[in-house]
Amino acid sequence: MIYELNHVGGRVQDLDASLAFYSGIGAEVVDRLFMTGPRVHRVHIQLATGLVELLHNEEADPDAAYGLNHVGFMTDDLDADYARLIGAGYAELSSPRVAGSGQGRLAFLSDPNGVRVELLQRSEEFRVPPITSGPVSRLSFIALDAPDLDAAVEFYGDHLGMERVPSDEADAAYFRIGADAVKLCKSLPPANTLVNHLGLAVAEPRPDAHDPDGNRIAFVPGFQ
Repeated sequence: MIYELNHVGGRVQDLDASLAFYSGIGAEVVDRLFMTGPRVHRVHIQLATGLVELLHNEEADPDAAYGLNHVGFMTDDLDADYARLIGAGYAELSSPRVAGSGQGRLAFLSDPNGVRVELLQRSEEFRVPPITSGPVSRLSFIALDAPDLDAAVEFYGDHLGMERVPSDEADAAYFRIGADAVKLCKSLPPANTLVNHLGLAVAEPRPDAHDPDGNRIAFVPGFQ
């Protein structure tokens, strides 16, 4: 069973610059690991309530695409959930295997609109109690491009088991599982990846920002 929206993640070009940016809006590093096989630095930061996974290749790749590119969900039965979703017709990207970190197992598939979805089965818990020292009170949502909104609603609601959150927005749907939520958006300005932006709840209005890899960070006053 899928029981938690664990993180949003992607590749970063300059790890120090990314860490400085997120630290500036209150994030803290909760996990840091160097994967010797692929030679990738993996850093989990926590921003209020939510985890962001930053992946940095030690060797520069001129053809690499940078930015947030997947959402990760925890499951207590990786093989069964993966087989169920592939059997329902969703595209296989990477079948269940041992994680590059050695910490449990993972698999990747595609949602109906091409967003990469990671399924994880591991015992490590990187999330810490909510971080309240910065301006952000919670990671309100991870906004995903969903041109086929009905298909996305079926995937995240019926197949991943997320709970739909009431909303008056005609071209968007919100789903929550565990501490965090996704916002499925039928029509959004172009983004550098299908993970369109992060919505962060703040007490006072402040202008949106972009991290060093171009990911948009939207500050939403009072949004829960």
